[in-house]
Amino acid sequence: MTDDPVEAVVLAFLDHLEGLAPRPTLDHLEPDDRARAQELLDGLVAARGIDPRASRPSVESLLMGTPLSGLLPALNPVGNADVTTVARVLAGVDPRARAEIRPDGTVAYSYLDLHARFLLVPTENPVVSEQVRSQVRALFEADPDTSRVGVVAAGSHDLVTQLLAPDEVGHSITTPRGEPHTRWEPTLPLALAARRMLEQSAPEWPSFDFDQAHSEPLDLTAVAAEAARRVIEREAGRFYRGDKRRAYKGLVGHEQLFAELVARVSTHGGDLDLMMETTRIIQAAA
Repeated sequence: MTDDPVEAVVLAFLDHLEGLAPRPTLDHLEPDDRARAQELLDGLVAARGIDPRASRPSVESLLMGTPLSGLLPALNPVGNADVTTVARVLAGVDPRARAEIRPDGTVAYSYLDLHARFLLVPTENPVVSEQVRSQVRALFEADPDTSRVGVVAAGSHDLVTQLLAPDEVGHSITTPRGEPHTRWEPTLPLALAARRMLEQSAPEWPSFDFDQAHSEPLDLTAVAAEAARRVIEREAGRFYRGDKRRAYKGLVGHEQLFAELVARVSTHGGDLDLMMETTRIIQAAA
């Protein structure tokens, strides 16, 4: 026997949980002992409800309601998501990019010259079946400016996405080892897939570091020509299609036209018709 009345109640409660005795009461305990006993009994009840064979909880569920929950706003459980959910997740990836729901049920995502579409499929994995492949190919053909299409699994926990480029849904060539000639991007949660796409595909203006100790005056035309050369060279090497591809290819070697335009803008006394100047550059490059 024990002299601690709380311990006696706990032992009696364990017998109750095993179905060997009725539930003990706490009426005979002092207020302090009653509070201590109630806390112990609540812990026993909670522990009894834990299933040792249950699956491991997700990171999102563990962080829910904590100060760290804001770190995973785009990875909250979504179940069978709709295009509104996809647009909301994409809008939270980068404030500079724009997400817009289109009438065809896709979500357009754009930043500078990057244009992507996200197609929702009612599956748990973004499997590119023949039907999905046809839909993706149709999106590329409908808009030559589209450089990526993301297939988003609506039934997945964190909107797992497969990003595809135009050449990855065309006719493929199989190697002797049975592997396709292209390797698709890894499937990632929607927010991470969009971030990866932005980092790899979104064009950025290169930075210039001027030597402050240089005594010669700055040649603005030369700097503009070098900037134009780098941008045109990089954009001409991207996988664009249609008029956009032909336009960038045609501008290669005509960087000086942009340099002259920058020089005229910086020294011109009146208004300059940029539309007319742009037309002049296009005609010269054609």
